[in-house]
Amino acid sequence: MTMTRRQLVAAIPAAALAANLPRSARAEDARKVVTFWFGQANSDGQAALRNDLVEAFNASQDKYLLQMEVKGAAVNNLLKVALVAGNGPDIVQTAGPAYLTAIANAGQVLPLDDFAERYKWKDRFLAPLLNTSVYGGKLYALPRDYESMHLFYNKELFKQNGWKLPTNRQEMEEVADAALAKGIIPFGAGNADWKGVNEWLMTVFFNNVAGPDIVRKALAGELPWTAPPFVEAVELSKAWYNKGYFGKNYFSLTIEQSFLQVVNGKSAMALGGTWSFGTKSYGMSKPDTVMDVMPTPSLGSAFTGPLVHLACGATLSIAKTSQNAEGAAAVFEFMLTRKFYETMNRDWPGKWALPVKDLPPDMLSGIGYPLFEKTVANLHEAFSKGQYGFTTWTFWPGATNSYLIEGIEQVWLNKITADAYLTRMQTLFSQEAKEGKVPPLPPRTA
Repeated sequence: MTMTRRQLVAAIPAAALAANLPRSARAEDARKVVTFWFGQANSDGQAALRNDLVEAFNASQDKYLLQMEVKGAAVNNLLKVALVAGNGPDIVQTAGPAYLTAIANAGQVLPLDDFAERYKWKDRFLAPLLNTSVYGGKLYALPRDYESMHLFYNKELFKQNGWKLPTNRQEMEEVADAALAKGIIPFGAGNADWKGVNEWLMTVFFNNVAGPDIVRKALAGELPWTAPPFVEAVELSKAWYNKGYFGKNYFSLTIEQSFLQVVNGKSAMALGGTWSFGTKSYGMSKPDTVMDVMPTPSLGSAFTGPLVHLACGATLSIAKTSQNAEGAAAVFEFMLTRKFYETMNRDWPGKWALPVKDLPPDMLSGIGYPLFEKTVANLHEAFSKGQYGFTTWTFWPGATNSYLIEGIEQVWLNKITADAYLTRMQTLFSQEAKEGKVPPLPPRTA
């Protein structure tokens, strides 16, 4: 992604990854270069990108040479400038369909339909994910991964206190209140290093209170964001914030610090995404982990049962000005190989879970990470059957989503009302809908 909600560590110098490439991958190699800019990656991610993608692709053939630069937090602005100037990378990675819309509408990336026909991509990818990158009947990107919000919890803490896993709002609040009474923070949460945490939470509140069918109607323009179910969702988020469910240091804790509170038993739960599996300090891959995970429970009366949320965490496109579109497509095809899928998910879990039919989750059974394996398998099944809610970073248009993130803090801090917040959101959404900037909705079935 440009700057994703999962890429949450300090920026890495732009040439850091390229500098570590083997000798054959630098200037003296005569192969045709394919350039790729990445946003941010922790140390595990850097190693995985270098070993499992760059070096592995370059060793797999002798026609193209993949060169990757990790640009850090500045990648979004750098890409905007470079794409306009026509001197950006061959491979363009965005923070999801909501971000892809603008550059696709501006004609800055190539339609991939010819490559898709040659490599049978439309037959291989799960339709709900692939269709999020189709505009005007043309395919402009491949989904790099699929992800969802989940409820992570400290199972030892639940066992010690006799807490039952919540299945609805009442049960969730009972656990949260019981935790507060014992001096335990109900939900480990913090947005000091990434304000996008706000949209993680609001994805859960909008979908799990209003229900995914109501959210879909709003995204389709059939229902305004000012409708009562969304007011209820925003008011509930405010009530939880004011009750202290997210702790007293939401604005000063980083994502890793807040999640580690759950691991260490200082917090009971965390509303986090599947990308959390990629942070090794959480210890969730260990056999003796204290952590467990489940889909998020219903928080309203619109539906019952747990819910996952359809998300494309990143899209991969080819720049219109690319001098090596064939090479970029070859890199994409390499990413769809069994070996890459297994090694990347082993070394950097949750970052590259390709939504491809012939790369089923059971292929991950040997990577030694049971929690990640079962979660990805459940997501694959739910997305295949069309059973999901909608994430803000995948389906909300850019300006609307930016306001969703910024404006909710004003609601929580009692600076504006829920009605004012949603009225502004509706105004922005209506304008972006007129401009064709709302990402396409996938069909309910694959």
